Amino acid sequence: MLQQMFACFLIAMCIMHSATAIKCYQCKSLTDPNCSKDKLDANSNIRQVDCDTMPKPNTMDQLQPVTRCNKVVTSDRAGVIVSRDCHFEVVGQKDNECTVTHSRQVETCFTCKGDLCNASGAGRYVAFSAASLLAFFVLQMAL
Repeated sequence: MLQQMFACFLIAMCIMHSATAIKCYQCKSLTDPNCSKDKLDANSNIRQVDCDTMPKPNTMDQLQPVTRCNKVVTSDRAGVIVSRDCHFEVVGQKDNECTVTHSRQVETCFTCKGDLCNASGAGRYVAFSAASLLAFFVLQMAL
């Protein structure tokens, strides 16, 4: 009985989370040097945005609703820029693939699901590890 209640609670939490808007950090290293850090800390004054309220770029076609955040490193002759933002996904786009609306070269692109997950470039590994541990725990309880 306890296992069934736990499973129902887990399903309810997943449904509730998917119904809310995603929040992401939004910054550019051009205007905020803290944006280029490997990991943002909770005390930094980096802007947090609700992605449902962000206007979609006019230059991109077939955009899907925002369900991910991103951290993108681009470069050109002027140098390297790190940016963090809501990830506007194009239909058929692969994970960790970014399209930029300017002439800069994309060096790396990291996308992730979950509120403020773009604080670092390693969030997907943490999320995967947590999901694996949770699955292991549920299997152990079932046995």
